[in-house]
Amino acid sequence: METYEIIRLIFFGLTACILVVQAGLALKSVKADHERRKKQATFEFVQKIRPAWIEAKHAIEIKWGNDPLTSNELEEIDKDFELLKLVRNLLGLLEHLSVGMNSNVFDKDLLFRMSGSQLINIHKRLRAYIDRVQVSAPAAYIEYSDLVKDFEERKRIKPDTNGNIINS
Repeated sequence: METYEIIRLIFFGLTACILVVQAGLALKSVKADHERRKKQATFEFVQKIRPAWIEAKHAIEIKWGNDPLTSNELEEIDKDFELLKLVRNLLGLLEHLSVGMNSNVFDKDLLFRMSGSQLINIHKRLRAYIDRVQVSAPAAYIEYSDLVKDFEERKRIKPDTNGNIINS
């Protein structure tokens, strides 16, 4: 092998190494961007549904306080169309949010840090309503219930401090 060929092989080898390193850095950058977008989408969706969330929460608290709903209160909700609409709307939004969380479209760690306790409390508060709906529609609010179970388990084990952007 001549000197020219050796230099050429070294040059191509170094070029290949540089390309591999650059590809790795580009992949890391793409992953970090994906995580940031996922967190941003989570934050924006939560902000979008928060007004309905707060409205329903306050309407229930004003009428019955902070305890889980009783069967008498469920009957009152059934008779009050506006309150029933608020509860159904709230649970529908939380179910959609939960589908995004459970399918990994949104960032579960960020939601846990932002609103985990509130989601658990709303679920406890409306559990009797959810159970009653599931008698006729077993799949109703199942995603929301699964998300709450996950969050309750996280709280039981250790409060989570995840949610930071990885790969940055």
